[in-house]
Amino acid sequence: MLTVLFHLGNSRYAIPVSDVVEVTPRVELETIARTPDYVAGLFNYRGRHVPVIDLCRALQHRPCADSYTSRIILVTFPLSSGNSRVLGLLAERVTETVSIDADAFAATGLNMSEAPYLGQAAHTEQGLVQQVNVAELLPETVKTQLFPAEAG
Repeated sequence: MLTVLFHLGNSRYAIPVSDVVEVTPRVELETIARTPDYVAGLFNYRGRHVPVIDLCRALQHRPCADSYTSRIILVTFPLSSGNSRVLGLLAERVTETVSIDADAFAATGLNMSEAPYLGQAAHTEQGLVQQVNVAELLPETVKTQLFPAEAG
């Protein structure tokens, strides 16, 4: 399985490229009032408003570094209605795609009830890599805030 590899601090994560629309440079974001702090903001992508989640804030309770390799990974985000929208994921050191055998990912044995989008991990040449399940990334309340017309 081909994945986009990125870092949050010293930890490595992967998103299957089948979920990825595009990887863009970090851009200036408009803030969205009254959303959780991990909602970094909104930007215009090809004529559509796209909300962006700061994965560093969501997973590590700190903002992503504003560095040369920080990127917005645009993913297809499925909604309860059966529709999907583009969602931006701000991450650090987004520098490569890596092929990881899907069978290499296995449960970590940890209770991840607070972070259902994490769980399976693989040992690779780069070290331990956790897979991010895009569909589980946002709680229903935040889906409704960001995509009210399609949230179901």
